[in-house]
Amino acid sequence: MSHIVFNVDSVRRRAAVAVAAVAGAALIAACGSSTSSVTTSAAAAGDPPATSAASTPSNIALNYGYIGVDGVIQGPEGFALSKGLFQKWLAPAGVTKINTDQFANGPLMTAAIVGGSVNLGDLGDTPALLAYSQGTPDRVINQDNVGTEAWILTQPKIKTLAQLAGQTVTRQQGSYMDRYLQGLLAERGLASRVKLVAMLSAQGLPAFESGQVGGIVLQPTQAVTLLNKGYNVVAESTTTPSLQGTGLTVISDTLLKQDPKLVSVWNQAREEAIAYAIAHPAAYYAYAAKLIPGGTPAEAEKYSSLSQYRVQPFTAAGLSQLQGTLNFLVSVHEAKPFSISGWEAPGS
Repeated sequence: MSHIVFNVDSVRRRAAVAVAAVAGAALIAACGSSTSSVTTSAAAAGDPPATSAASTPSNIALNYGYIGVDGVIQGPEGFALSKGLFQKWLAPAGVTKINTDQFANGPLMTAAIVGGSVNLGDLGDTPALLAYSQGTPDRVINQDNVGTEAWILTQPKIKTLAQLAGQTVTRQQGSYMDRYLQGLLAERGLASRVKLVAMLSAQGLPAFESGQVGGIVLQPTQAVTLLNKGYNVVAESTTTPSLQGTGLTVISDTLLKQDPKLVSVWNQAREEAIAYAIAHPAAYYAYAAKLIPGGTPAEAEKYSSLSQYRVQPFTAAGLSQLQGTLNFLVSVHEAKPFSISGWEAPGS
């Protein structure tokens, strides 16, 4: 099997996007996303300028999508939202309500953006790049984290990456973890010798633990609970930085048109969220530990460090990683080339 394995399921993914465009609400209900909402009172900001482009709209409802675990939104933004702070910081932009929708993976969220049920969200760079390349109406606000890690775990009898030859490995298709796995296998000359199957992590983990597949690629926060069960970590993305992922925040064109100032206000609120988390590390890592099954704050600090979150919306290192991922997707004929800088939202 060649390393161009994204194409195996590309029809399915494109169909999901098309369905979302016609019936976004029905798709999200079928995908089993969990929804909640929080409300904040808008702060009085004086008389707005007369021009509509410079004015501050009021009563904006954010339909915020995220990839999470049991309703826990990861990162400093999630921590600040749980404290009611992010809502307060967004009030000057006229945001009065934040509805949150949890998704199992990025492609489901991008389908929701097409369908209109999500207008702002955080997701991995690979699904965001794929979606924008295929016409998803959004812009990128920031890279909210850089150097997103992934591990390749194997059954106890498989102790090296090379021993995966002839084995089946499950991965969450279209994710940054998938891009890492494929890129690494290609670099090591194993792309045609390892069979890849697409499963959400929720399905892949039981298949792996039951011995049905030889390997699985996971985030460290998902994988840490397996370390004491005899499984092996045969590769970590930290040893190949160019293959690591980044996290992105995207905004729908509709919301951007409604309030262009929201981009800068969101990034300012995110900067304050990072500062708040750094100032309250014990509370932050206690919160982040909820993303690790049975996890502890110490494990959260080790495997989900605040150091991966950058205050700047974009950095040279982050953009280099993002361009590298796009180049890879173009090389396997899944994405069309486009300008990253042209994708960036005005004001970001």
